Amino acid sequence: MKLFDVAIIGASISGASLGACLGAEAVEVALIDKDRFPRRKACGEGLSNIGVEALQRMGLHAEDAIDSGVPYYHYRVDVGDKGFPFGSGRTRTLKGVGVERFNLDTQLVDQACSLPSVTPFFESKISGFNTSSEGYTVQFADGQKIESKFLVLADGANSFSSSSLGIPKIRKDPPLWGISFVLDGTFLQVPGEVVVLLKDGFEINCTPVSETKLNVTFLTSREKVKSLQDEGLQKRLLAEAAAKCQFLGAPVEVSLNVGPVNATRRPYYRDSVLLLGDTAETLDPIAGMGMTHGILMAEIAADSLLSVLRRGADINSSFAQYASRSEAMSRPFRGFTRLTASLFRSPARRLLIPALASTFFPGLIRSALDESWKPVDEPFSPGRKFLSLVGM
Repeated sequence: MKLFDVAIIGASISGASLGACLGAEAVEVALIDKDRFPRRKACGEGLSNIGVEALQRMGLHAEDAIDSGVPYYHYRVDVGDKGFPFGSGRTRTLKGVGVERFNLDTQLVDQACSLPSVTPFFESKISGFNTSSEGYTVQFADGQKIESKFLVLADGANSFSSSSLGIPKIRKDPPLWGISFVLDGTFLQVPGEVVVLLKDGFEINCTPVSETKLNVTFLTSREKVKSLQDEGLQKRLLAEAAAKCQFLGAPVEVSLNVGPVNATRRPYYRDSVLLLGDTAETLDPIAGMGMTHGILMAEIAADSLLSVLRRGADINSSFAQYASRSEAMSRPFRGFTRLTASLFRSPARRLLIPALASTFFPGLIRSALDESWKPVDEPFSPGRKFLSLVGM
């Protein structure tokens, strides 16, 4: 039975980022997922500046996926026939990029699996875990077993691994559910913004992700998400979203279910187990910023694991620091997620949005999506398109 340093359960954005970062340091990693890659996964498909910077700091090469995306400079919240820009400030500064998750996911997984010390176990269903003298034994449904000193759970909000290990789940807020679409067509003008439509019971996030594609993701309550199965309602809402973004096009591929968002929270670690991304907490303020949150957690986890495996640091203190840093990083995302969730439910949103536009909302956007995480004072080397956009 092979012994690994770290077994990562879940190979999507956060799991693959961590696997590639550890593999670059010759850490023996088992990267495990029940699905086959590449694959599609529901997402709002937005990646903020701090997410891009974190990938660069970790030495992860995602330039192709990022450069094929669409830069955005601010967010616009539409209520009825009025739109309110947020986060733009006095100057036109880059906030992030709309990027197809399929491309980013694929590039990160490929990079991780190309490293000699990373062993992929894809299409591998886990049947359970046992403790061992070395740490943990991971049992697969086909009878195969591996051992690992540490476990990292990155298998999502409905984490089978967390349940198997008895890690409790805390629900503090009503969950959000929805459907994600990708529209293919033509933009009538060059997009430079993420558009959020707040309607009765619905939050509709619209993110341009390529020169010809627009991501439209609906979030709502469990009760209302059933109404989205009505094709007539889907068409009306998609047409309204496309018109707001000055886009002519139609859905391509099959829509994907979203959720739960803003509902699941678990401890950041227990014993020799770290929880990562949506497994720890499902946060998604607007436009797929859950990807940014997952990447930042992967960066913090990599530092904690390397401090133990390569620098001989104490496990308890290193993992406690992981929890403390993750909480500090997550707090603005959590506040922003709760705020947007409450706004589309509130009948007073027509009054609240204009007031928020001139008070603390722009600052909250900047803190959550642009300024909240600066762990090192190292220069950021952006991708080719980013360099050209900022005139460098």
